[in-house]
Amino acid sequence: MKRFLNQYRWCVVVSTLLVFSACAEAQDVVLEATGATPVAAPAIWANVRPPSEVLTELQALHASDKETFIEQSEIDCFIREGGGGPCASCAGIIVLQTCRGMLGMQKVANPHRAFIESVRDQKVLLNGRVTNRQLARVFENYESYLGGATVSVDVLSAPNSPHAVDDNVWGDDRPLLIKAIPDSIQILSFTWTQGDGEVLGRHFVIVKNVADGEIHVVDPAAPSKPRRYILEKSSVDGCNRVFLRLPPDLPKRAETFELNTVFTVKVATKSPAFGRPVPVSQFDLISASIDQTAKRLSTEGKLRSPRDWRRETATFGLPGLDLPTDLGGSGWSAEKMLEVFRHAGRHDLNLRDVVGGAHSRVLLKSENEPIRKIVRQVAEGNAYMAITITEPDFGTDFTSIQTRSEHVDGGHVLSGHKRYNARLDQATHVIVFAKSASGTPRRLSVFVLPIDAPGVTIERFGAHGLIGNSYGGLRLDKVFIPESHRIGGDDDGYKIFNEHFTYWRLMQTAAAIGTAERALEMMADRMRTREVYGKPIGRFTHLQQPLGQHATELKMAHALAVEAARLLDQGRYKEAEPLVCGLKAEGIEIALKAVDAAARAFGGEGYSDRVDVGDRLRDLNGLRIADGTTDAMRSAVVMHTYGKEFWDMAFGREEVNSGKKPDGPAKTTSPSADF
Repeated sequence: MKRFLNQYRWCVVVSTLLVFSACAEAQDVVLEATGATPVAAPAIWANVRPPSEVLTELQALHASDKETFIEQSEIDCFIREGGGGPCASCAGIIVLQTCRGMLGMQKVANPHRAFIESVRDQKVLLNGRVTNRQLARVFENYESYLGGATVSVDVLSAPNSPHAVDDNVWGDDRPLLIKAIPDSIQILSFTWTQGDGEVLGRHFVIVKNVADGEIHVVDPAAPSKPRRYILEKSSVDGCNRVFLRLPPDLPKRAETFELNTVFTVKVATKSPAFGRPVPVSQFDLISASIDQTAKRLSTEGKLRSPRDWRRETATFGLPGLDLPTDLGGSGWSAEKMLEVFRHAGRHDLNLRDVVGGAHSRVLLKSENEPIRKIVRQVAEGNAYMAITITEPDFGTDFTSIQTRSEHVDGGHVLSGHKRYNARLDQATHVIVFAKSASGTPRRLSVFVLPIDAPGVTIERFGAHGLIGNSYGGLRLDKVFIPESHRIGGDDDGYKIFNEHFTYWRLMQTAAAIGTAERALEMMADRMRTREVYGKPIGRFTHLQQPLGQHATELKMAHALAVEAARLLDQGRYKEAEPLVCGLKAEGIEIALKAVDAAARAFGGEGYSDRVDVGDRLRDLNGLRIADGTTDAMRSAVVMHTYGKEFWDMAFGREEVNSGKKPDGPAKTTSPSADF
């Protein structure tokens, strides 16, 4: 009777809060990244305790009070008819309580309220069937209960799993490892199929420990009871299929449990120096930390993952280096940032996205607190920004885009279609450029919204380079944006674009220079060690000549980049713009030629994945298009140097012949694709 009354009580509470949430949905509550109540950090951090130890204690506690976890039977009544079960939500509560225990914190006294907050954030949880991303978001949102500690979620799926939406599948490159990890919790998802072949859906269990070939787990259906399985691997249909079987000493069951996904939730405390500005005198320390992080993430297969980089490097301030100190950054100058981008590019051009605030710097044009909060999240490594300008029919002429914004009560409604945009799968937020609601031709407005805002649909397709980020497009179907999430005024988009991309293009060029400089070093080593006819190939002058030429050209590009950075630091953006446009064009072309020479020096090996010169060449080919094509940048140099009429002649503005005054700002730069 008591259990029934508890269920009834929580049904009433959940129903009431969901009604409130629905009423608030048209306001900015829909843009909240997390609805959980923040918890004050403990005065002294304890060492992170192993999850196996914590789970043992929590199971015993739940066996006595029945209030540590939420059992599935308690909230089955909330799941919509025809849906799955509440297993995912219950697993999230187990993970939350375990994370707090690992940090030396007391358990959440009211786990039902945490469940309600997760439902308010993602009402799809009431369907009972969740995607990998939706479950990962449950874990991430509970971070606000951890007193300042952070969580990161790694997802690894079976090659044949319908839940795999990216390349994170187990195989030779990323083996399946199920084990007790000191600072991490593993959650196993398996497909439950009855003996008659009926598929019941996914079930989730939390790994407690692994001993004697058996996996001991906590099951949300009965979290205080022991559960154990053994793994059985099969190559049926050519797939690396893995099943969870009951040990031989337990009664056999007709059902089959096929493993489809492994979630690894890593818990990390913040460095004592976290949030403090990093002095520019620590450039060497930052560079060394980048090197160490690159080595570690490379061994984990995550070298090109911007989200992993940002979470890992927040402890030494990398994501906030060029953000203001009052927003958690360090306020480094453009000249100093140039060298950080250049150093990161030596490892991989995809690291152009892991240094500094990146596209979140657009948000600095707003004084609205909700937007400033997002910038702080970027500096903390917890947010990542995509930017969408290009559309199916508009690239270089971006002031003609068709995505529109309309004034409504309390904000704006956006509708349109973006394409050739990067980062959408990795991003937590997206910046959208749209036609101004003022109706003035060629005027733009800028907005920021959560990537999963209602009405936003991501489309995906492959790319030939820069694969650390996704590539695709965005559909906006009457997306409501509160007034607080517009950046600048109705007609400020063009000015915001020009200033941001002048800085951004310069930093992309710096990363490209670093990429090419490292390729030439590899070329020189190859020339010293590779022998033909008994002697090193370095004796051939046809290899020495391009090595000297490209090294000099890269130094020239770097010197010009330093000059442009100094102009930016002095606020002289108009003077810097032609230099930056020229660098974005010629700097990338110089880097491309240098890497191409290195690839040819490696011969057949240069075409293999034994060395990464081929990757560098492919990525630079992408960067000659991204954020301003080489051709458009050269035209911009001509316009700035010799007169605007050349640009007007090239792009057919009718004012050239008619003598009419332009109805808006002239197009001076081009995104072409928002890589």
